[in-house]
Amino acid sequence: MAYYFGFLPSDKLNQMIDEAQQLIASNSTEDYYPYRNALTQQIARELNDNLLVSLIDVIPNPERKAAMQKIIVTIERTTETLLNVLLGKDSNEDILPSFDFLKNQSIFIDKKGMRRVGFKLSEPIAQTINDGFAAITPETVDRDKFKTALETMTDASLHHFMTRFTETLKLGMIKRKSVPVAKVAIDKGMSMALNKLLPQLPDAGLNRLAIFYRPYLLQMDD
Repeated sequence: MAYYFGFLPSDKLNQMIDEAQQLIASNSTEDYYPYRNALTQQIARELNDNLLVSLIDVIPNPERKAAMQKIIVTIERTTETLLNVLLGKDSNEDILPSFDFLKNQSIFIDKKGMRRVGFKLSEPIAQTINDGFAAITPETVDRDKFKTALETMTDASLHHFMTRFTETLKLGMIKRKSVPVAKVAIDKGMSMALNKLLPQLPDAGLNRLAIFYRPYLLQMDD
């Protein structure tokens, strides 16, 4: 058995994935880059929506909710700006590695037959996330373990969808150096979001948050 992180794509993203796969399968001479660029941006938006935007719903304090919204908007803008810099008008041949990464390493079918956007987790990372989720129950609450689990999950997602994906892009030295810089900024924003959120939540709120995030961790046949 293996563990995967994965979210259910929206109807829009599902359609974009189908269109891109059909385009590649057809060996069309049409330019691939508009599909790759749009698909990448949409995956980034939905990843942010699933990991971060939903956090706002569990914040009881209006002022802190507004502060969280600002942090999330900053992360979204940083991500979008980075992708706008990195994703250009590449040749079809140069884009194939990106499509291959998205198709074979970033999309899978869960046990219910649903398409998921996500990736396989290493055993240590999966164990850390599992332990953190298990530390939040109606009877017991370990905030530190839960925070570590959320940080581990978001960091693994960033590593996969940012660091590993950008390795498939044909980039010059200057653009390549912008990736870790942006990742640090996004990491900082996510850490700030969790540090602002978790200490203020009552045990019931932490349980709601754990219930929300657990479905993103899926056990699959290896």
